[in-house]
Amino acid sequence: MFGIREKRIRAILQEEVSKGLESHLEKAIEKGVIRALKAFGADVENQQEVQKDFHYLRTLRKRGEESRKNVNKALISIVIGGGAVAVWEGVKILSKIQGGG
Repeated sequence: MFGIREKRIRAILQEEVSKGLESHLEKAIEKGVIRALKAFGADVENQQEVQKDFHYLRTLRKRGEESRKNVNKALISIVIGGGAVAVWEGVKILSKIQGGG
């Protein structure tokens, strides 16, 4: 009977230690996140402002990605257009050479 009681006491102690450790870890994580947000200049006391800041950053990132895509499209169009002009000019020159003009 002593063994069963000892196991029960150990289980209770482990549970209490686990709860304390979990609470300590949660506090440490929260403190670390708050420090990181403050380091980036976020007003952690005002959650709405933090949400607005993150929304602005998300919007800025999406616009940057969209701009990059548009620049890539423009560069591809310029290269293709330049190639088409070069081919056309080459055809004109060849037609003049062959036509004797």
